[in-house]
Amino acid sequence: MSIEGGADLPEVPLPAGSLLVGDPHLDAVGDDAPAAFLGWLAGLRGVPRLVVLGDLFDAWAGPALMRLPAAAAVVDGIRRAVEGGTAVDVIPGNRDFLLGRGFEERSRARLLPGGAVGLLDREGEAGRVLLVHGDELCTRDRGYLRLRRVLRSRPASWLAPWIPAPLALWTARRLRRASERALAVKPSEEKSMQAGAARDLLARHACATLVCGHAHEYRDEPLDGGRRWLVVQALGGGRGDVLEVGPEGIRTLPNP
Repeated sequence: MSIEGGADLPEVPLPAGSLLVGDPHLDAVGDDAPAAFLGWLAGLRGVPRLVVLGDLFDAWAGPALMRLPAAAAVVDGIRRAVEGGTAVDVIPGNRDFLLGRGFEERSRARLLPGGAVGLLDREGEAGRVLLVHGDELCTRDRGYLRLRRVLRSRPASWLAPWIPAPLALWTARRLRRASERALAVKPSEEKSMQAGAARDLLARHACATLVCGHAHEYRDEPLDGGRRWLVVQALGGGRGDVLEVGPEGIRTLPNP
């Protein structure tokens, strides 16, 4: 079993009141701005930090998409949240791994490729929370992991800013349809996140808790050694789609 990623990840403070969400899957190429998400985002007054655990967008093929009304509305909504006092961190997911510097500059959010280690107000490993998208835990899907390495390579990242808007739009739609078709035909066990991979990743980064998205189904699972594995429900999907950092650790909040 192999897990991608090095030993070093950036550390992100998670003060009380911080929120963790995943998989909004917003339509960057549609005609309408995502009113529900933007309304929820505008209500984050007093939230010190928001971490999006991947797939903010349903498909993203380069900064040219920010010229489209729906994508621009989301990026500008994030910027307003940052200007209102909420630090926003975005972990690129398997649908929007081409988010780059242009997104950061306009939104004023910070991208965390590969994830991060969140720091709670606790000593030692108990205060360390591993934050990733979750697709790297699908270690039985070897074909996908090979493709993931190619798509997230430096050449692919270098090429993304040069893709013209019409081609970016076409590519985003093709990527979305291809992903949906591939998932439909794969056996469920092959495309599932593996608990063994979660344990290995926690040990590698000396963390007590792993929080991720990707599966679109809430999970709160104890692991060996008193460790914990939390999977957020897709944002807007019901119980477990918003996690909050509190005095007692990480807890679920009602869906927006």
